[in-house]
Amino acid sequence: MENYCNCGRELCTSKIDLFKKLPLDIQKEIVIQAEHFQVDRNETIVNEGDLADFILVIREGKLKCNHYDFDGKEYILDILITGDTVGEELFMQKSHFDYNVIAITASKLCKISKTQLLSVLRENGDWALSFIDLLSQKLNNANERIRMLMEANGLRRVVAFLLDRDERLSGKAISLSVDEIAGSTNLRRETVSRKLNELQKRQLIERLGQKQIKVIDRDKLLEIFYES
Repeated sequence: MENYCNCGRELCTSKIDLFKKLPLDIQKEIVIQAEHFQVDRNETIVNEGDLADFILVIREGKLKCNHYDFDGKEYILDILITGDTVGEELFMQKSHFDYNVIAITASKLCKISKTQLLSVLRENGDWALSFIDLLSQKLNNANERIRMLMEANGLRRVVAFLLDRDERLSGKAISLSVDEIAGSTNLRRETVSRKLNELQKRQLIERLGQKQIKVIDRDKLLEIFYES
């Protein structure tokens, strides 16, 4: 990992839900004390079992959180992009990461220690409550993704994944390849491609090249997901 000591003109915390409600002077303090670095494509940033004593802010790039079974098969738990954070769902519950974090692209990150955040929480009671609420929501979202992976119906599993990504991106195009979606949903690549084509024919999504998908009709996708 190479040191990278400049967040640019805008603080990396200013667009992150966990931090953006903090007064600007406190955000500056967090950023100054954070470790700023960049990683190359395919570089491992966190290994399963590492001490979870920090939160990562993705200033630029794309990461994946994964797990390998005893046979070495990869399960992608989540794919994170610029503006996302890593490890906040473990903040109050676990002392070690239960997944790996690997760079899909060259990425720029900020590493914020739990000790520093706890100090800020003690000094800012109002923000502390908001922070805890957001942590709870992150945990709920993680549990929803686990439930999605247990969905037996392949189409509903793909639809659930698209709905989740669409919400997280506030309606912007989903920049993921078929292989990345297949890894995230634990489905065969051919199955994912077939389901995406089906949804496009029904004019519920639009495929913009090989690695971009735009949700067109969210309500219809929700109907598919909740079909009995």
